[in-house]
Amino acid sequence: MYKNQKKSILIVFNLIVIIICNSVNLFAQSHLGKTLRNVHFRSGPGKEFEIISTLKQGQQIFIVSTETENDYYNIIDIQTNKEGFINKKFVILGPKVEEQDGGQFQSDGSISNYSPEAEIFNNTNKELTLKINSDNFIFDPYQTRTITLNPGSSNYRASAPGVIPSIGYKNFESNMKYKWKFYIITHRR
Repeated sequence: MYKNQKKSILIVFNLIVIIICNSVNLFAQSHLGKTLRNVHFRSGPGKEFEIISTLKQGQQIFIVSTETENDYYNIIDIQTNKEGFINKKFVILGPKVEEQDGGQFQSDGSISNYSPEAEIFNNTNKELTLKINSDNFIFDPYQTRTITLNPGSSNYRASAPGVIPSIGYKNFESNMKYKWKFYIITHRR
């Protein structure tokens, strides 16, 4: 009987660990930031990973999440739109990037497919990277393409070279079509 109790406790413990790990990612927050000095921009979270490039001191970056892996932030180099990792000790954390409520995706009526679809129009002269949950989609300048999505709540991130990424969430309903025209807003200060 003692052996059976031990197994039950172990199973419960494993479930608790999984729930805690998943909830941590739900509260991760994106920020803008800058590099403190010239720093290696790597393909993974550690010195053993390939160097993509060297980011110059003061270079603006998009920090995907303030959660770290091996003391490395997952970032996007805003200048090139490349994603990778840099050690957090070389980063000045800047302002939070506010999430959008999915208003960019406009409902365009119902469809016969169960899976929702989104027609994306990249109305810029830059290559657009659209990440929806873990799926990456690349759009050439002025390209229009329809993608199939999974129904339910999704996180998204749109980025292009030289542009601060836009992040948000959207609940995609089954049997629905959506449209999004990606464009760049510029501000003068």
